[in-house]
Amino acid sequence: MENNLTLIYYKHRNKTNNLRIFSSSVRQYFVDNYPHPLFHNHDVTGKSIYRSKGAPFQFKVINNEVFILALNDGVEFANSFQWPKEIRMPLGHNGRYVELELVSIDPKQASFCETSFQSYRNITPYIALKQEKYKIYLTLTEDERRAFIEKGLSNHILTAAKWCGLTVKHKIETKLIQMKIERPVRIKDDLYFIPFDVMFECNTEIPTQDQRLKLRVEVLRD
Repeated sequence: MENNLTLIYYKHRNKTNNLRIFSSSVRQYFVDNYPHPLFHNHDVTGKSIYRSKGAPFQFKVINNEVFILALNDGVEFANSFQWPKEIRMPLGHNGRYVELELVSIDPKQASFCETSFQSYRNITPYIALKQEKYKIYLTLTEDERRAFIEKGLSNHILTAAKWCGLTVKHKIETKLIQMKIERPVRIKDDLYFIPFDVMFECNTEIPTQDQRLKLRVEVLRD
């Protein structure tokens, strides 16, 4: 069976310089240097062209290391694209640069098959609620809040499977082990999302890189 996602991994060549890398800088670097719609994910009017099935490339920074996740239309392109071995990437418009080097290109086959319950924990805040849903969340009891987040996790896993071209036939179940609200994350203008630090069990196999790095569910989200 052909792989339905590919993970490209770049590491910071000099972590001692304390330069923080943002996913927006990574995305902008590839948009500026490789003007392909699979990278910028928008048509000439600025409208998203892949929203219904997930962006073909997801740009993430975890522990100041860069991970680019290719899925859907991005997989075949990622496997044939000549990824630069070294990158000198600007960080915004302040004249600072960071040097990255390619570590690996890892084709993977996600199955999202039913399994016995396994434990997962996000390694960066899990963006679970927009502002309007957070207002609903605040009106709930503690048990209702847990159920609310568990349902959201299940829905996000189901969406991730769909974006990998898979149909999940079993009922996805999640059970929270712990949950903590983090500070609101500003996306743009007055748009904020409420992130959580969660540990949960799930009866569905979620794609992981290795025991050192568990890709959180929202890695498969735009």
